[in-house]
Amino acid sequence: MDRAGRVSRMTLLTSAAVLAVVLGTLGPGGGVGFGTPLVSTQPGAVADAGVERPDQPDLSDLPDIVVILTDDQRVETLAGMPRVQSLLVDQGTNFSRAMVPTSLCCPSRASMLTGSYAHDTGVWTNVRPDGGWWAFQAGGNEERTVAVALQQQGYRTALVGKYFNTFGLYAPPGYRPPGWDEFLAFTTMDRSGDYYDYTLSDGSVHGSKPGDYSTDVLAAAATQVIRTTPATQPLFLWYAPYAPHGPFRPAPRHRHAAVELEAKPGDEDVSTKPHWVRALDPPKAETVARAARRQQQALMAVDEAVAGIVGALADTGRLSDTLIVFASDNGLLWGEHGMLDKNFPYTPATAVPLVLRWDGHVGAGQVDDRMALNIDVTATLAAAGMTGMHTDGSDLLTPARRDGFVLEAAADPQLQRPPYCGWREADWTFVHYSTGEEELYSLTDDPGEVHNLATVPKARDQLDAMRERSRAACMPEPPGFDW
Repeated sequence: MDRAGRVSRMTLLTSAAVLAVVLGTLGPGGGVGFGTPLVSTQPGAVADAGVERPDQPDLSDLPDIVVILTDDQRVETLAGMPRVQSLLVDQGTNFSRAMVPTSLCCPSRASMLTGSYAHDTGVWTNVRPDGGWWAFQAGGNEERTVAVALQQQGYRTALVGKYFNTFGLYAPPGYRPPGWDEFLAFTTMDRSGDYYDYTLSDGSVHGSKPGDYSTDVLAAAATQVIRTTPATQPLFLWYAPYAPHGPFRPAPRHRHAAVELEAKPGDEDVSTKPHWVRALDPPKAETVARAARRQQQALMAVDEAVAGIVGALADTGRLSDTLIVFASDNGLLWGEHGMLDKNFPYTPATAVPLVLRWDGHVGAGQVDDRMALNIDVTATLAAAGMTGMHTDGSDLLTPARRDGFVLEAAADPQLQRPPYCGWREADWTFVHYSTGEEELYSLTDDPGEVHNLATVPKARDQLDAMRERSRAACMPEPPGFDW
């Protein structure tokens, strides 16, 4: 029944079968649950942190909200997720130009939780002093997340999966960040998560048996949250599996599964690109092909998890009034420009899948070509929950349309990439590096961003205009950046 007591069930045979598979793979000691409150060194809610409280709504007027956030997923791989296609894409709206301003895990997740750009959160990298959980917490961001705002509205809030890099290294045992009633996050010391051999914040230790596969373990926990939430209380669930992040390990049942896409990097001419790109040693073609194949296979368990989550929402009468968001924190280059990585201003890294389903509020089977950012997702969640939370984003359920957005990142020492500021529009993209080198691409004529026009005289006016937009938007500047 729904929260008002009306019968509202949807039979999903696929999700029932998937749940049977998932729950059946959890061996003794492999399961996790929310039967008792998790240990906390923080109160569940905090004082007002940038939230203008509206009149308290009736809880029955608030929709349930579920965010499914993958890790390093390219846009094209959405096509190989049949359950996501049938349950979310066909029933909701696919945002074909969804992007992130900073294409790295922690900066993107910080932006999506707070609705602020990296230049406001201060989270620029995955490690301290300018990144990871340490920078997110030290910058006071935990007190101003969408979880805090929704909790103050009466939501039961739950995070299941990846939180931030270095969380397990620096957070005290049993720490539960503000805003989360339930918190089951990876706490492995030297990694932000993994498929096997990891620990979780409830103290559980997981090994290398099939039942320890983290996507399945977390999916079972996520569905348990849904099924144990009181019928009269709205739910905010943030399910964040590690997949398809490297080392790209699929579940045992998917190791030999056929995939939709095949990556075939060619010999690209990078002679007009900055020095740091020209200096890179391109990955071998077979390495890229293997990564692409295994990423898609790792997403198959996520696809099953989505069916399980939607099934649990249907079984508990919540599906008819649930805003479901499917997204990724960033994309990944599959050999483009000689790279198998992220943290670049190029489209394969900054473009992400983004699908919204909310029956009766979001068009079914629709494609929206507006530029949509991770901070826009935050604004949408905040508006749906009637929070009054201030963000830098725009509610995607309104007709608002942006004409561009900032591209910004701190240096990447491993890649020898200098810090940059830039500006992205529908038809153009521009980047200025602290070395003085610049890139300008016409996305209409050159969607692959191969031919750098920064030194072409005919493009000078466009270059100057994009540089000025970038200067105005990229403030404060990334660490070590200089115009």
